[in-house]
Amino acid sequence: MGYIAGIGGANMDIHGRGDHPLIMRDSNPGTLHMSLGGVCRNICENLARLGEEVRLVTVVGDDMHGRSIIEGCERAGIDMRFTHMLPGERSSSYISIMDADGDMLLAMSDMHIIKKLDARLVDESQEVLCSADLVVCDGNLSARTLERLTQVCTRPLYVDPVSTAWAKELKPFIGFFDTVKPNRMELEALTDCPADTPARLELACDILRGKGVRRVFVSLGREGMFYKGPEGAIRRVSRPFDGMVNATGAGDAAMAGIVYATRRGYDAEQTVLCAMAAGMVAIASPDTISSGMNPAALKTMIKEYLI
Repeated sequence: MGYIAGIGGANMDIHGRGDHPLIMRDSNPGTLHMSLGGVCRNICENLARLGEEVRLVTVVGDDMHGRSIIEGCERAGIDMRFTHMLPGERSSSYISIMDADGDMLLAMSDMHIIKKLDARLVDESQEVLCSADLVVCDGNLSARTLERLTQVCTRPLYVDPVSTAWAKELKPFIGFFDTVKPNRMELEALTDCPADTPARLELACDILRGKGVRRVFVSLGREGMFYKGPEGAIRRVSRPFDGMVNATGAGDAAMAGIVYATRRGYDAEQTVLCAMAAGMVAIASPDTISSGMNPAALKTMIKEYLI
């Protein structure tokens, strides 16, 4: 089995969680926690913890956060030889504010450096991308970078759109991607189709598949996951799960679960279960990436909450 290449963002994440119900426009007592983040980087670390060989193409600044990102990724088992440290640039950072139940209320990102991950760097990274078994990216890449990636990459492309704003940037190129994992709002932005009912949800997935996407996995939060692919449609919802600590990173873990299951030849049903289980492992940890992410943890979640 070969390796997986990732291309996209790598951040320093700061999470705040209130001790009590939050009062807007006021200082709230709570707990602040710092960890490595960035959608593509998160996917890669989850995959490394699941036993995959992963190589990450990203950009960081020559600052404290940049060095911490590289060192932390290497400790997690990610090959960082293809990461570019840019002099004078500020590394990406992200802050989220969560309520006492762990649900995110507000977030802000400083990801200006991602614009430096441009078409030229895609060309410079062509060998590592085209030698991979598959390539995972996130929607934070600029339209020009996404366009160039679809032009030069000969391997199956997997993408997490990240947000509705980035989904609109991704939209013109979506047909070049093998597998897409949006949430409901991102799916609507990609298709201009409401996804507020089961029938419309499936129709929106069909629109993506009509453009060339092979598989669509839609994250629905507490409502589970909807899948549409060559095998047809699958909808799964977990049993009640009261272990949520931090909702940040669940979607990234789910994408890692999709890749992990696909690499092992699992069928669509098993792949959906792995994706959901990985998301549940993630939200049970205070960190963006759970230190307990491993194949055994996925099996446990599937057995206890999904089947």
